[in-house]
Amino acid sequence: MVNKESLEKDINEKKRRKTSSDVGTSKQSKEEVYESIIRHEEEEAKTRAAKEDMALFHQTCGELKTIFDEIATLKKDNSEKAKSEILEKRIQGSLIFVLLKKLNRLDKIRLRSGRDALHKEKLRVDSNRLQLQNLLYELNHLKREVEHCYQFKSQDEEIELVSEEEFYATAPEIVSRPDKTKSDEHSKRLARLEWELQQRKELSALVKELTVSKESVSKDISLKVERLNSLAPCLEALLIATRPLQTALDMEIEKEWEVQQSVRLLPRPLYLVYVNLSAYGEACDKYLKVSIAEDEEEMRQIEDEDKISDLMDETLNDDNQESDGDENEISENIPRKKYHKRKSTVDSKEVKRKNLFKAHPLRVVISFEKRGSKEQLTLTLHYFENLNLITLSTKVEIENLTSAAGAVVSAENVLNNLYANDRGECSPNPKTKYQLREFEMTEKHLLEYFNEKDYGKPFKWVQRLCGLNFPASDEQESTSSADFNEDKSVEWAQNSVPAIVKTIRSRWLSRLNLYQQIQALENKNIEPVDSTSMDVDEDNCSTLRISSSLVQWTNLSWLEYSSDSSTQQFVEFNVVSEHDMFYRAIITRNSAKLECLISIPSGFPNKYPIWSLCLFWNGKHNSQTNQAIREMEMWTNSIEINSVHKKNILSAQLKRTMTSLDIFLETEGPLYSPAEFVQDKTFLQPFRGRTRSRPFKSVQIGSNTVFKQIEKL
Repeated sequence: MVNKESLEKDINEKKRRKTSSDVGTSKQSKEEVYESIIRHEEEEAKTRAAKEDMALFHQTCGELKTIFDEIATLKKDNSEKAKSEILEKRIQGSLIFVLLKKLNRLDKIRLRSGRDALHKEKLRVDSNRLQLQNLLYELNHLKREVEHCYQFKSQDEEIELVSEEEFYATAPEIVSRPDKTKSDEHSKRLARLEWELQQRKELSALVKELTVSKESVSKDISLKVERLNSLAPCLEALLIATRPLQTALDMEIEKEWEVQQSVRLLPRPLYLVYVNLSAYGEACDKYLKVSIAEDEEEMRQIEDEDKISDLMDETLNDDNQESDGDENEISENIPRKKYHKRKSTVDSKEVKRKNLFKAHPLRVVISFEKRGSKEQLTLTLHYFENLNLITLSTKVEIENLTSAAGAVVSAENVLNNLYANDRGECSPNPKTKYQLREFEMTEKHLLEYFNEKDYGKPFKWVQRLCGLNFPASDEQESTSSADFNEDKSVEWAQNSVPAIVKTIRSRWLSRLNLYQQIQALENKNIEPVDSTSMDVDEDNCSTLRISSSLVQWTNLSWLEYSSDSSTQQFVEFNVVSEHDMFYRAIITRNSAKLECLISIPSGFPNKYPIWSLCLFWNGKHNSQTNQAIREMEMWTNSIEINSVHKKNILSAQLKRTMTSLDIFLETEGPLYSPAEFVQDKTFLQPFRGRTRSRPFKSVQIGSNTVFKQIEKL
């Protein structure tokens, strides 16, 4: 609290000011007194600390609150003594209010002085900044002027002179004057220019002599060319006269000449694959045919452009040689003029894009034929020179294609996943991504363009077959770019040909066999396609009577397959993928219907088909809800057939599924009334163990076939 001594001190100070003011009133006016008081408070605000005034302010407010509380308490007493004390408290409160007003004035003065100081500092900073901007502008202007001075070039700077060492070594002393030119740069420059002029005059005279000798030689050449051209009609007539003899002796000389002419025009990757596959076909595979297809209009344009470019080069060389001497003489008097060709920007980006996606007019066509059959697989290789990329388009020739079986040998997927993770869905060349980015395109747009133009897909194995090597993420499949050159690419392509050709032929034959199997199943024929290669297996299906029947076999899409509840386990664990082939088979026996969803991997027959079963009889049952259906599904997918019988694996799996369905119905049927299914198969016990395992496995005992439970897979 404010003690009484401080209050008395302030009162005495005010009285002193009042007396002093009373004394000076006669001398000073009210305005002067007010101004002197303001100056005094401003000086006092500078000398006093703001923190101390803040503490004094809080302390004064606390005392004022205390006085208010005491006055309120005294008013309740309502006595004479209380009234006198209230009056005294009022006087004290008034003095405290005076002190608060003084503190407020001091605070306002400090705030105003701070604002004035801030404003002065801002003005100073703005002034300095404006001065800095002016200096920077002058600096940039001076830099530009200096740069213009440095960029100034004289006409003699455009002349290419010999080096100083060669100048002093070859030029005579009368021209070089080393005693003077080595110390004077200007004299040295003049001497070098004089020596250059002499040299050019001598060379011009030499050019004229050589031109005369060239003209004489060209006359001799033209005479010989005319003589050779006169022989062409005679040779052509002779060739036409020998055509019957060529046909009789089976000598296709003209066709071979035409092929050789086309081979010379092939780009390097297509040339490599043509030569290697032709040699391999002649040596190891007589059913492999390689030919060249071409776009005649584009080839004519290319040949015409080549001829025009050759003629232009010849004429330009002649003109340059003839005009060198004249230019040297005229250039002394006539200054050179520079003509800048204005570049046209209209559709330049579109022209670049078309050139980037332009395929070479020559294509290599590879045909895989089958012995004793008309089925044929035709592969066409397209080369994109600017992309440095090879694409492969496929064509399948099979008679009487059906809807379900046709998907197996369709041109879109017959060679998909020929090697692991190679579906041709991205460019093997890393440079392609950056080339497409220039035109705001992605690899997806590139593949759509290939598909639209029937160019096929850029498989990785196709690049390897053509000798193109690109860095790959897989170290086993990539070759070090530092050790890879043109000789290496030829050797690499030659080593790749046998394995790739055998893989393609194996895939083609397996797809043909699969096509025959599915076509037979579409016609409700469950017997093996090639019964001679199908021995009696462990199920003895060939000697069993199957009561159930196949009523439907259709193809299926990935969306339909993956959305079915019975296939979720295979989808979740990536046992199947969207690149496989999917089919639905319906097997019935009386009121029971078994729906089979089959996934055939692209690597068939090295990978077996996966069957998913769902039975509709007294409810819906699948491997997730019924132990017996799970056991049936496992028994169908765990079939074991040697490599000789792989071509009939679908028929074998289907028969095992139909037999398992008969066993299930014949063991489960008696539990329902009335009995719907009659037992026509022999089994020792219908159920066994805690899982109530069914006798799905057949065993041959003498001439009889008995079914028992599966023991071990």
